[in-house]
Amino acid sequence: MSLAPTSSLTLGRKRYDSHAGAISVELSLLPGINMARVALPASASVDAGPGDEASLDVDGGEGAETVITGSVAALKRGLSQIEVIVGDAGSRLAAFRPAQTYNQQAGGDVVRSLAEDAGADVGSIDVTLDLASYVAHQRRTAAEHVAEIVRLAGGIAMVDADGRLGAAAVPASPDVALRYGRELERYDVRAVPAPEPRRVAVGNGPAGSASAPNALRHSREPLTAGAPAPGAAARWAPQPVLRTPRATEGASRAADGEAAAHALAVEAHCILLPFLRPGNVVQMADLPDGPAAGPWLVRRVAHRLDGRGGRTLFHGTVAGSSLLGGFL
Repeated sequence: MSLAPTSSLTLGRKRYDSHAGAISVELSLLPGINMARVALPASASVDAGPGDEASLDVDGGEGAETVITGSVAALKRGLSQIEVIVGDAGSRLAAFRPAQTYNQQAGGDVVRSLAEDAGADVGSIDVTLDLASYVAHQRRTAAEHVAEIVRLAGGIAMVDADGRLGAAAVPASPDVALRYGRELERYDVRAVPAPEPRRVAVGNGPAGSASAPNALRHSREPLTAGAPAPGAAARWAPQPVLRTPRATEGASRAADGEAAAHALAVEAHCILLPFLRPGNVVQMADLPDGPAAGPWLVRRVAHRLDGRGGRTLFHGTVAGSSLLGGFL
């Protein structure tokens, strides 16, 4: 059980260290957004408003961890309590629908531009995708555009504890270890048939590079980088933004990997672990059944605190193909 969990909420220039009655935090990879709901007594002096800076630190008994940094998204005042909703850079991206065309910019540069246009802070963007042109249309939010570009590049996008957007290749090596009977209380693993047909991202264009003069010229034949024809062995998905064989091949590998990862998923209930975030890779130890140990890529995390203590729930998918074969 968690050791006397505590919290510290900062709203504007004020900090509330012992006021919170209940806290709910939801964290997710993009295009999902990170949100925290904090209940304060109705008598608390809260003069912050929507848009003011906000952050939440949680201590599960082993040191305080920042779980979200951003701004006040909403305030709800009632007779018994004041509910504060805090959002981070993901909220800004989700609220912004861009209308911009980016020419001769790499995928990482487009991600940075979208974030800056939405007013979101940017951290490390470590993904590579050759793009001759990208149309950021208003049928998607900036969060959805960012997630799509990073997905085609074979990566994941998330907002860190300091409120900065980041993107990186899908990790496979564990960076968090959880032990059954200590941090880990119970878990459920869901397995479905492994995907059989290959996922093929189908581009268009004869160019060898995104900067070539003919990069935007349509070709008679679809650009598949030598993948099999559609049918029982391959599932084609049109991606007109892909204009080079290299980008098409990379996006196809990423789609195959994502489909395989979702064939094996975990839901785990833990003691309060405020350091755990989407993008971590968890290895579980001392389990009754060894194959479920992982590694698992964490995709969603929920932290809950109330007068009875705190708990963390996380959802993840397999982070390595060897586990998928062994479990199934």
